[in-house]
Amino acid sequence: MVAWTVAYAFDQFYSTINLPGDHRTLANTRKDWILRRIGSSLDILDSFPMGSIPRFTALKGHADLDVMLVLNYGKHIKDKRPSTVLTNLKSALGSGAGSVRRNGQAVTMKFMSWPDVDVVPAARYRTDDGKISHYEIPDMNREEWIETKPNLHSRQMLDASSVRGSNFRRVVKMVKDWNRRQGVSIQSYHVEVIALKIQGIDWDDTGYAVYQWFLKAETSLQWLWHEGKDVSEYLGFERALKAKSQVADAKDKALSAWYQTYSGRDNHREAIRIWRSVFGNNFPAYG
Repeated sequence: MVAWTVAYAFDQFYSTINLPGDHRTLANTRKDWILRRIGSSLDILDSFPMGSIPRFTALKGHADLDVMLVLNYGKHIKDKRPSTVLTNLKSALGSGAGSVRRNGQAVTMKFMSWPDVDVVPAARYRTDDGKISHYEIPDMNREEWIETKPNLHSRQMLDASSVRGSNFRRVVKMVKDWNRRQGVSIQSYHVEVIALKIQGIDWDDTGYAVYQWFLKAETSLQWLWHEGKDVSEYLGFERALKAKSQVADAKDKALSAWYQTYSGRDNHREAIRIWRSVFGNNFPAYG
């Protein structure tokens, strides 16, 4: 795969990594299968797909489906450690349930066809007037419960895409593809929150938007406050420093690549070479 211009190279890169189509029907089919599988062994108050697939920020070949199961707090969560809740969920899923995800937040259910499903148990919390305020999901690695607001985040991503244009999600996917190849990868949610925090740029200038993501990420890996919590907390000190080093290197390359075609410069050969050093072999070569 080759390209003569940076714009065409980004288009080709996106077509290679993008998961096309609307997979919400499939997501609900998988969710319903999970519910039938569990049956009456757990008291489930609500369930819904979440994550990159329904938010349209998933990568082709690297996207699993997340399904949240809201459990009866008194029966299944109260006074229990996250590891215990995940163990009980795995038992309820029965044969075919895989291991707990590396992030310690879900049990992976393997399927013969795409996608696999990461099943996330959750507790639901309401405000005094009865509205849902947030959910809490397990982090077995730290034996803590994490506050999350998946429906709010989905609305924020939808609103951002509406205001900033379709290239907003394209850039997010490109950064996710970069992220998955790093020694320390950051959570998909973290990638998206960093993008949400970037203000006042032209998202249609893909190279500049990518550079701005790396610039914002460099200051968002040891502390990033969003919706009442530090999004970066899961990384820990040493992993955050390594992730910051990865981002700093990519940021410098992205700025150099963008500058090659900025303000009338037409050095597409060099720009494409540098972008390829950032994004790897999925990014086209020049020629």
